Amino acid sequence: MSKTSIDYIPKKYHITTFGCQANVADSGTMAGILEALGYEKVEKMEESDLFIINTCSVRQKSEDKAYGLGKEIKKLKDSNEKVPFIIMAGCMVGSVTGDRQRYQFEELKKKTPWVNDYINPNQIDRLPLILASNNLASDWAVSQLNLSNTYGVSEDQKHAFINISTGCDNFCTFCVVPYARGREISRSKSEILNEIRHFVLRGFTNFTLCGQNVNSWGLDMTEKFAIRSGSETQKLPFAQLLREIHDIPEVEKIDFVSSNPFDFTSDLIDVFSLPKISPYLHMAVQSGSNEILKKMNRRHTVEEFIELVERLRKNKPDLKLGTDIIVGFPGEKQEDFMKTVELFEKIKFDNAYISIYSPRKGTPAEKHFPDDVSLIEKKSRHSYLTKVWKKTKPKI
Repeated sequence: MSKTSIDYIPKKYHITTFGCQANVADSGTMAGILEALGYEKVEKMEESDLFIINTCSVRQKSEDKAYGLGKEIKKLKDSNEKVPFIIMAGCMVGSVTGDRQRYQFEELKKKTPWVNDYINPNQIDRLPLILASNNLASDWAVSQLNLSNTYGVSEDQKHAFINISTGCDNFCTFCVVPYARGREISRSKSEILNEIRHFVLRGFTNFTLCGQNVNSWGLDMTEKFAIRSGSETQKLPFAQLLREIHDIPEVEKIDFVSSNPFDFTSDLIDVFSLPKISPYLHMAVQSGSNEILKKMNRRHTVEEFIELVERLRKNKPDLKLGTDIIVGFPGEKQEDFMKTVELFEKIKFDNAYISIYSPRKGTPAEKHFPDDVSLIEKKSRHSYLTKVWKKTKPKI
């Protein structure tokens, strides 16, 4: 054994991930790049040479978790312990960079002086260059890295998250995602299928396809905004992608998130009859009031949502349904809220993420709608709706 091989000590990395499944997939991609460069994963940030924080910006609470890590970094510095090189990634960075900047980059930098570098969700391919320029990876290793043949890693040995698109063009008035993740871009079918085959060869059988709106995968701007809920004629490339993945013999189960009701066509409903398609569907309705849905710039009505759910349950009798709801949106009167309660009583959601509205800087809702529901009332509605959900959800 050569002296070089004896002396070689691989660098170590740790990734902390906040937020949705798309962020989990992005963290897996970054881990894959790091391991291709010879890094080894460690379970604690303080043991690492490289610490990546993959951030979420959907709610202020999510951002506060990332800011809170600064206290841990300060403790390391104050105790004269080794401090890893720190990269902030994810939607907090996306919100201050790119064409759809919500606020100034300098504001984030002031709040995170302990961060060494930043990458947004569309800049993951910059990671090797950042490492090389900071002596955390050799120029030779980076030059040999082929990102097109570098796949993510998954902590689960049977299940993997696969990003099929990045970004969003829906611009719901409350949402930061179109700013944080940029315009919607679909990965090619060949890239997606090659990644799934890569995991299949390693024994993976279950896959979750991720995108901010998977239904519009493969569609251009004109096409996707022409799609309407329940359409009988419009064929979705996404439905065909699901069928092709379903045809891979080793694949046993397919999930997907997020799926919106406004472009869920009959073509996609039909796919649910396939046995490998998971019986769980997460589909955000956000409100039970058409007036509030309109203010949110959601392109569906409550009636369309109910009809869609009825058709899905007819096609997949064991369907389990999850949703997202915002209570206390600007202008939400008591009667609007009670319509949401009625929707819960009718649909009987298996899972529900109920959020209290908080203005997100730079969004249309923050700019144009007064936050006119008191925090006390928001908390009351959150508590009441949570109780209704727990009472009405199907028993296991």
